[in-house]
Order: sequence, then C-alpha cells, then structure tokens
Amino acid sequence: MYQVIISRKLQGRGIFVTEDRNEPNMAPTPSPEGKIEERPVILGRKLAAKERRTLLKTRNQLKQHFGEIECHITPTAKEEKKIKGLCMQCPVCFTHGCLRSGEGNYAHPAIVLYDDAFSLGNSDIETLTLNAVNTKTYRTGTALGTETFVYGGTFINVVTILHDKPEILNLILDSIVSTHSYGARSRHYGRMLNEVLAILKGPRPSVTSYSLIGEGKSIEQIVDAIEKIAKNTGQEIIPMPQLKTPEEIFLAAHQIPEVQEWYEEVREYLKV
Repeated sequence: MYQVIISRKLQGRGIFVTEDRNEPNMAPTPSPEGKIEERPVILGRKLAAKERRTLLKTRNQLKQHFGEIECHITPTAKEEKKIKGLCMQCPVCFTHGCLRSGEGNYAHPAIVLYDDAFSLGNSDIETLTLNAVNTKTYRTGTALGTETFVYGGTFINVVTILHDKPEILNLILDSIVSTHSYGARSRHYGRMLNEVLAILKGPRPSVTSYSLIGEGKSIEQIVDAIEKIAKNTGQEIIPMPQLKTPEEIFLAAHQIPEVQEWYEEVREYLKV
C-alpha cells in the first residue's frame, strides 16, 4: 500500500462547487490551535475524475495496444437498462474502478482512494459580476449574474493506493503531476500546481488529509508531521521516482501480471 501526500497550489481563481449550487464547497477544517474553521475544500471525487481523464487521454492515444478500442466515461440515461462505455481492459479501469451491466455484469472497485483536499487557510473567497459584450459595439450589456471563486491558496491532499507494485504507483503519480486544471470551467479557471510532499509505503494507512491539515500552517510543518507519523507507525518514506514519459508509464502498468490476470477475469465474467 502507498499513500501519496500532495500539496495542491491554486494559481489564481478556481470554481469548486457541487452541481446544484453556485457557492464554493466549504468544510469544517481543524486548525493547529485545535479550533474548527470553515475553509474551502476540493472534493476528492472531483480530483479523482479529473486525474482519471488525464490517464484516459494517454490510454486512448495508445489504442493500438488495446485492440483499437478507446475507453470513455459515458453517462447512462435513465431509460437505458445497461451501463457500458468503459473498456474494462486497461490500467485506468483497473485502478479507478469500472462497471458493466446489460451485456454481462461485472464491477471492479477502485484501488485508488482520494481524500478531500483541505485548505491551509491561505485562500480568499471572491465574488465577481459577469457581463456579456456586444460584439458589434463592444459595450457591456446588463449584468448576467455573479460568480463566486476561491482565489489562491494551498490544499493538502492524500491519495491512497491499495496496491504495492511500483508500476501502479508511477501511473498514479503521473496523473497527479500531469494534471494542472480542476473544478468547473477549467479551461479558464482552476489552474493548479501539484507537488508530491511524501510517499509512504506500509501495510496500512497512517495519514488522512483531515488529520494532516491540523498539524500546521505551512508546508514545512506538514512535512515534519509526516516524518514523525512515519517514524511512529513504522511506515517507509520512499523518494519520488524519476518518471518516464506518460506512454511508457502506462504501458508498464498494462504489462504487469496482476493487471493481465485481471483482464482474464473480466473476459470470463463478460464472456468475451
């Protein structure tokens, strides 16, 4: 098992909301003084979805290694009686989970678990008024509404990998350091720089984002806390590996025996 501790630094504005509301997601967050403060939070499922799509982009560029079949997240309409879309025969499905129903039934839970990312307390909340511009007169019209942003700040996040092969670790690390935009309207907002602070290896989890955020107000204090926790729990802190290209990393994960054996299991269940 690996636990990857990440510093996610927001570069400018970000929109981190749930679909049915226009307000930033906030969460009661512990402070080093033992108090609970309302701070911005980035939901773990949002981080996982974005980093999964980063892997899928590499996966589909390598479709010649997967029978020329692409892998996509395809929403299922209410009236449909089957769920399909994911190929269920690639490292992304193996790590992030997959489901197929209607033409053979099979479900594989994710082995990569994302905590919510909690703010160190150095983010601002900003509300802007939005206007439309007339492309003929170049004048702004009536205000269209307001948008609330999270502005800047550092978020501490833990990703737990329920596997001990370095090829799987490298795959997830690559998705983390290769993804730079999160949240709603990420073409314009949500630029993020991700830095891996530490990688813990051991038989069981020892840290969470929630527990670490209360250990300090700076990255240095968080790193000190990680080192103490690792020492007290017997976890090994391993160095950040020198990552190869995304394509090389992906194919290395594709070829390990555990993943190949899982492909055979899926084919048996789906009668492929």
